[in-house]
Amino acid sequence: MGTRPQTGSDYLASLDDGRVVVHDGERVARVAEHPDFAGTASTIASLYDALHDTPGEGGADALLAPIADGSGGDGVTHAFWTVPQSRDDLRAQREAVRAWQSRTHGWLGRTPEFMACIFTSMAAHGPFFGRFEGNVRAALERDQRAVTHYAQALVNPPVDRELPPDEVGDVFLHVVEETDEGIVLRGAKAVVTGAATAQRLFVSHFGGEVQTDAFAIAASVAVGSPGVRVYTRGTPFRPDQPLARRFQEHDALVVFDDVLVPWTDVFIRDAETMLAFNRGAVGWNARLAFQAATRLEAKLERIAGLAVRAVEIMGTEERRGTQAALGELIAFRHTVAGLRDAMIEQAAPSGESILPGVDAAMAFSALAPDGYSRMRVSLETTLSSALAHLPVPLESLGTAEVAPIEPLLRGSGGADARERLEVVGELWDAIGTGFGARHELYERSYWGQPERTHVGILGLARADGRVTRWQG
Repeated sequence: MGTRPQTGSDYLASLDDGRVVVHDGERVARVAEHPDFAGTASTIASLYDALHDTPGEGGADALLAPIADGSGGDGVTHAFWTVPQSRDDLRAQREAVRAWQSRTHGWLGRTPEFMACIFTSMAAHGPFFGRFEGNVRAALERDQRAVTHYAQALVNPPVDRELPPDEVGDVFLHVVEETDEGIVLRGAKAVVTGAATAQRLFVSHFGGEVQTDAFAIAASVAVGSPGVRVYTRGTPFRPDQPLARRFQEHDALVVFDDVLVPWTDVFIRDAETMLAFNRGAVGWNARLAFQAATRLEAKLERIAGLAVRAVEIMGTEERRGTQAALGELIAFRHTVAGLRDAMIEQAAPSGESILPGVDAAMAFSALAPDGYSRMRVSLETTLSSALAHLPVPLESLGTAEVAPIEPLLRGSGGADARERLEVVGELWDAIGTGFGARHELYERSYWGQPERTHVGILGLARADGRVTRWQG
C-alpha cells in the first residue's frame, strides 16, 4: 500500500518540537493549545484529515494525486504538490486547491499547499540550482509525501531600505559561517505569516538585489531548529468573532541566532542565482499567483453570498445602488476566477513542467490588491448601519436579559434574530474588525509594493517586443 500524507494528529504533534514562540512578549508553552493559535492549528489539522476522507465523502478524491513514495511504491499527495505536465494537470490542481479553500473560505493565506508553488517549480528546473540540484529534488520528494506545512521567510525588516541588503548585516539575514555540517545563519526576516503554526520555513531573499554571496541564500529550515525564535503580536478578538476564532494568522518576526542549516537543506548560495531566481527563472511567481487567485476566489464567493443575504435582511435588496454594489463585488470574483483560468489557457512548457500563463498571473497580481480594498469600502457603504447594529452577542440569545427583545432583533425577508446576527456578525468580522483590517493589509501587500508589479508588466511587454508591435 502506498504512503499517504500526515494526518491532523501528526501535524498537531509536530508543533511540540521545542520551538521558541514569543507571543505578546511571553513564551508560548504549547502552540496548539494557546488561545490565539489553537483555532488556526485546529483548522489546518482538519485540512490534513480531509486528505484521508473516504473518496466521495469528504472530497479526498478531488484533493489527491499519485506520486512515487520514495520506497518503490505508489503514494498520494495533495495535487498542488505535484509537478504539472499539462493543462489538465493544472485544472486538477485548481480543483484540489478549491477543495481545501472551500473549507476555509480563503481566510487562511498560508494553507499547507501554498508553498508547493516554490518546491514544484524548483524541481522542474533542477539544473538551474547547479550543485544543489539533488537537494531541490530531495526536498520535493520529502515534502510532497508529508504535504509539509511551510511559511515563507522572504521579506527583510522595514529598515534601511535605501541601502543594498548587503549593507544591513546587523539586521538582515545572512550567512556568517560555512562548516562541514552546513551553513550558519544570523539575522531576521519579517512578515513571516503563519510561522508559529508552520512546520518548516522556506528562507530566501526577496526585495532589493543582493550583491554578495553572504546574503544570497535559499534553504529549508525547521521551525524548531536551535536558534530560531518566532515573535508575534496578537490581534485581539472576541469569542463571538467567527472568522478570527478559526482563521487568525499572525505575521511574525523570525530571528535566526546562529542557526545551523544542514547542507542537504540548502538550495542557493550565490548572488547570481539568487537574482535570477527572484526574477522568475523557475516560474514560482506564476505558480504562486495561480494558488493565490483560487484562494481569493473562495474568499470573495463567501463574502458575496453573505452580502446578498445581508441586504435582504436589511430590506434594501431592491435599491439600484445596492444592486450595483453587489454586482461589482461579484464582477470582482469573476475577474479573479477568469484570470486564474486564463493562466491555465496561457500555460506554456517551462523546464520539466507546464507553467501557468505569466501575463494573466501578473495581471491578477496587479489588479487584486486595489480590487480588495475597493470591495471592503463598497460593503461598508452599502451595509452601513447594519454593521454597527450588533447590540448583543449571538451567544446571548435566549438568556433572561436578551430573550424579551429578540423580536426587535429580527431582520427582513423572514430572518430571525439568530440569522441576522450570524450573517451580519460574520460580515463585520470580515471587513470591520481587526481581523478584517489585517486581511485588507494582507491582500494589498501580498505582492509587495504595487508599482513593482506594474513596472514588471511594462518590462515584460517591452522585452518580448509587444510594445513595439503595438506602436505599429
